[in-house]
Amino acid sequence: MTSTVEPAASTVESSHAAYFRFRDELLGPSRNRVLTGAELCEAGRLIYGRPEGLSLYGIPAPDMEAKGLRLLGRTTIECSIDAYSAAVADALADLRSGPLPTQGGMIVDLFCGSGNFGFHLGQRLGLPVLASELDPDVYQATRHNLDRIGSAIDLRLTDYRMLLASLTPRGPHDTYVVEPPWGSAFTAAGLDLEATSPPVPAILDDIRRHRAGLPCLVAIKTNDQIAGDSLTTSFRDAIHLRTITPEPTLPYGANMDFHLYRLPGN
Repeated sequence: MTSTVEPAASTVESSHAAYFRFRDELLGPSRNRVLTGAELCEAGRLIYGRPEGLSLYGIPAPDMEAKGLRLLGRTTIECSIDAYSAAVADALADLRSGPLPTQGGMIVDLFCGSGNFGFHLGQRLGLPVLASELDPDVYQATRHNLDRIGSAIDLRLTDYRMLLASLTPRGPHDTYVVEPPWGSAFTAAGLDLEATSPPVPAILDDIRRHRAGLPCLVAIKTNDQIAGDSLTTSFRDAIHLRTITPEPTLPYGANMDFHLYRLPGN
């Protein structure tokens, strides 16, 4: 019989403390620094329990440096890894098998960061991906990575509102990925979606204005602890379709959830 030995509480607490110190470094002094391969592996270990847990574009952390990928400190913390993005893509594929027409459409990644979220949605659904990133350092690193993997994502260095203004709605399954910077909206009480930069309700209003009355889908990543009712309030007139909750690897309040909504048309 094989027995399983649980790690001592002090060991778990030490690991979690190391994560938060690492997180503060990557969101602070190393925010715009390209991480080394060893640092990427350490990020995978501290955040996801093993180096390979950090994986983007189908490439795990131990292989990223050899593949020529560049991840900034902030992107390493903020990205949606392969396992999470693929699960959301599968959920969307399932939803698209319903009664609405499934042909055509587009993926619009409004705050793309690493671009991995949109990458997986477009790949799984066979749809074009249009993405915007306003931070020039993040944009340059992501542009480099997408070129390295041969991705056809249309990535633009622009404000999300400029991207919206340039697009014509294609169908009811057009999907908008919403991941605005959290900044001061991430507090001890949880993530306040009405205080992100820009606020999620304002982003949804901008999407509606460019939809010409047509419905669409929205995919959003949140913290696993929401401040007040800000998620419900932000999507008060939307239809909740599904929530994907990955296996937690960190203390409550430091993990991710993903939500799918339908914004109704006029």
